[in-house]
Amino acid sequence: PFCFGFFPQNDSSKPMCYRSEDAYVKYYDIEKEASRTEYTIHNGGAFSLFPNISAVILEVQEQMWVMNDLWGVKQCICTNPSGNHCTNPPCKAYVHHWDTFKTAQYLGREKIGVEWIQDHGAGESGKIMELDHFILWAHHVWTDPASRRIIRAWKPFNGLQLYDPEAWIDKVEDPSVFDGPPDECKKGSKAVRIKCNDEGYHDPTKSENTHLLEALFQRAASHGHEGIREFAEQLMAQTPETELMI
Repeated sequence: PFCFGFFPQNDSSKPMCYRSEDAYVKYYDIEKEASRTEYTIHNGGAFSLFPNISAVILEVQEQMWVMNDLWGVKQCICTNPSGNHCTNPPCKAYVHHWDTFKTAQYLGREKIGVEWIQDHGAGESGKIMELDHFILWAHHVWTDPASRRIIRAWKPFNGLQLYDPEAWIDKVEDPSVFDGPPDECKKGSKAVRIKCNDEGYHDPTKSENTHLLEALFQRAASHGHEGIREFAEQLMAQTPETELMI
């Protein structure tokens, strides 16, 4: 039921799946070269009856962690954002810089219906705004002419992102949101740890507690959405001496 194949490496050739998600907060620190985005992810298709799940994506310089809450089962994926196509290691990929689009081509000012902001929908129901349109390779961005802040971003194989122009706050009150590695990604955590070493950094040879994810899948397949959160809570409360009936 979970879509994990959504984050491409430095190509878009691998099989991927579509995720409908809302980011309810996004932090960015220029000096730390760090960002943190917190999402609500909507299940679709055969799993539309299941509760939504949540995710946090934390990037600090060349490190990246994806932390999921799968109906109560915690999961951390220690990723390698530099990709699997490095021909001259070490290869490092950093969080986007504030001036990433300084060489973008200006296409012009246009009126466009911006989707899903300020209680608007999509298509003819979008919020009509007059924005500046820029392009850098396949990346399209639309910015507010007055504030110069991004309102809309789109790229094939990467999705559509919308930013409410009235939602920006120019200060991060709690700098600990950028702390990494996160505790749930380190050894001793009860979370499902994917490709994480003891310190919580990427190691493709190490994973722990994957049996919890397998048990959750089995329960979802056999019982549907009924009682799935309660089952997940019991999984996370397990000790080596306990056994849980699926």
